[in-house]
Amino acid sequence: MKRMSKNNALSCYPVHCRSILWAAMILLVWGFCLGPAGPAVAVSPEEIITQVQKKYDATGMFKTRFRQESQLKTAGAPDTAEGWLFFKKPSRMRWQYQYPPEQKKEVIADGREVSIYIPQDRMVMVYPLNQVLRSDLVMRFFSGMGRLQTDFTVTWDRPYQIHEPIRIRLKPVKPQPELKHLILTIDPETFLVQALEFSNAYGDHTRMSFTQTQLDIKLAPGFFTFIPPPGVEIVRDKIY
Repeated sequence: MKRMSKNNALSCYPVHCRSILWAAMILLVWGFCLGPAGPAVAVSPEEIITQVQKKYDATGMFKTRFRQESQLKTAGAPDTAEGWLFFKKPSRMRWQYQYPPEQKKEVIADGREVSIYIPQDRMVMVYPLNQVLRSDLVMRFFSGMGRLQTDFTVTWDRPYQIHEPIRIRLKPVKPQPELKHLILTIDPETFLVQALEFSNAYGDHTRMSFTQTQLDIKLAPGFFTFIPPPGVEIVRDKIY
């Protein structure tokens, strides 16, 4: 397989990394904070957001199986990938991309840096977390200060119906290049996130679906620390 050049990696992976960090941030807030007991009567999207904010500080670790479908405006067919996501507040995560097998990779955030490891290229790209999360809105979420009703306009994506998947649309109050809008699909029985869809200002669209979610899991202390295998090239750079 042809080795990816450093320039190609620099131009591609930071953008991809920001997209999946957005996904992880939203899943952390919604997947944990919406408890197992849903509302017995019709509610407003603002009331659901209020539940989220009240319970935000009680979040912990989770893992979930994900399927990611990404459509770049400049590309033809969409890219599809699958794997496992592990998350621990604040700002620690590990994405293990397992499918397709020829594109295996890992994205690890340890609270200070983000490492993007591409085994087939024997290369790891390392970026400061505050540069990957350069949006002020994202940084507030990862520092535990996010306030959805302050940062987003919250509406139904479709009218609420009991026993039907709940769809809520979030639009940033302050325009964000990385996030034009976000749509959450929530299981009405468990109140876990089933899927999220988001688009950016460049016309790119990503949809992520989640299954086999497990809350309050236990992981080894060093799970979110990436140790490069022997012989792997480490490239440290900045995002401009």
